Amino acid sequence: MLDEKEKKNIFSQWLEQLQQESWQLELLISGFALFGIWEVRDTLTYFTDFLGVNNPVNSEATSVLKIVIQMLRAAWLVFFTNLLIHVILRGLWIGAIGLRYVSGEIDYEKLKFSDFFTNYFKRKVGGFDDYIERLEKICSSIFAYTFLLFFIFLSFAFFIIFWILFSSILNHFFGPDSSYVAISLIANTVFGFLAFFVFIDFITLGLFKKIEGKSYSKIYGSIYRFFSFITLSFIYRPLLYNFLDTKYTRKLFWFSIPYLLLLTLVLPNFILEANPHFPNTTGLSSGNNFISKHVVTSNNYDDLREKDLAISNAERKRIRYISLSNYEITNSYASLFIRQAGIDEELLSKKYGITGYRKSGLRHSLFKGNVTDSTILNLEKEKSEALLKLIEERREVRKDTLNLKFKTSFTKRLNAGYYDKSISNLDDYFKYKRDSARKAWDEKIENAKEKKILKIQTALLEANQIFIDGVSYTDSLKCKFYIHPNMNEKGLLCYFPTDSLDIGEHLLTLLNKTYDKDATDSVKTRTIHIPFWKF
Repeated sequence: MLDEKEKKNIFSQWLEQLQQESWQLELLISGFALFGIWEVRDTLTYFTDFLGVNNPVNSEATSVLKIVIQMLRAAWLVFFTNLLIHVILRGLWIGAIGLRYVSGEIDYEKLKFSDFFTNYFKRKVGGFDDYIERLEKICSSIFAYTFLLFFIFLSFAFFIIFWILFSSILNHFFGPDSSYVAISLIANTVFGFLAFFVFIDFITLGLFKKIEGKSYSKIYGSIYRFFSFITLSFIYRPLLYNFLDTKYTRKLFWFSIPYLLLLTLVLPNFILEANPHFPNTTGLSSGNNFISKHVVTSNNYDDLREKDLAISNAERKRIRYISLSNYEITNSYASLFIRQAGIDEELLSKKYGITGYRKSGLRHSLFKGNVTDSTILNLEKEKSEALLKLIEERREVRKDTLNLKFKTSFTKRLNAGYYDKSISNLDDYFKYKRDSARKAWDEKIENAKEKKILKIQTALLEANQIFIDGVSYTDSLKCKFYIHPNMNEKGLLCYFPTDSLDIGEHLLTLLNKTYDKDATDSVKTRTIHIPFWKF
């Protein structure tokens, strides 16, 4: 029977042997990881555009989620670059081992360099075995460093997700409409302060863990364990501390910040300009840019957008404000899509006084109370009260001693043919009254909903004025609410006549109004131009 020490020695020997063969696993994992990371690009793009399309105004949750998405995009670039470097260097290492089998060590004497360069290369390059050892150390460090960064990014994502859920629960119970809103503010502030405290400890390599004091250590230990649990940092902590206790790998950890800045901010912002006289098309769809009169931007037209996507690997982009059905119009009618963006909700509620159907921001279907339309809520409440009153009335009628007079009157009316033929007793009578009341209240609710839909549509058209060659076409638009198939953007699909347009080039102009409390009449206007041709 082996004792504990012998078992440990055997395990250590196994690890030593496995360590020498680890390059095979590194290459295998790096290859699969490179493939997976490359394939996940479209998913990250989808999430980014999803948040761009579904972006509530003043929503802390979506703002934080945008930060997470940007962090994940940066992480994607870092992981792809690291693993690519690792595969290349590991390939170089394998090539060096193969060359060593053929030619052995470096013989500087056969190279017949001068004494200066011979001594220089012996000192700087050294032996070939030393070179292979250095490559091995670099490859293994990069591989471990890559997955350490992966888990650090993952911890950050888990922290953000937890904070979003925590804030959503607080806002549900202690939101802006609650008299206890201060509880939500204080809880979020305390949570953020403690998280910042732990983050400073992390980037300083345990500054606060080095402070002596039993009471302090217990308090900070509890805080540290809590954040360790929600970020799952306990999974990779042995890897982190083993990485930091060696001077060679600790330098790589300190290199992380400039390395991340180089990959995410410096390198992607290099621009190769081949046509300096071509107009700058960056940000044309943001409005108030009269260059757009003279530029065809494919994302402003449904047909050109789909044609570009069909013949290239370009990423699908969201519709910013408006999309015309065709660049070349040949029919007597044409269509355009006016997007209803998150920023429009502020205009509808504050400028036009139209409350939303539901609460804005991140929510969960399990949480009730998301409906905010007071008119519809009141009608639903009145409907419930009216139906409940009928149930109470039927219950009272069942009491013979108290309602004999009512029953006698009902029997006389029934015999006289006053009621519908489907009513033959009191149960039929109250069922008829209940169904009639439900139908009447449903009609009231539906009328209120339709009235609100028309009110929203009118407000959106007033906030998005359409002109063609300077002539207003807003009153000519026939619009319905529509979810555009491009990226499920919500808005209005509108048709307008083109019979009166001459054959040739025309200019469609959108005057898009947004809410701005500091602007005149609380509204500011942006101008978007879209040229098109009539044939």
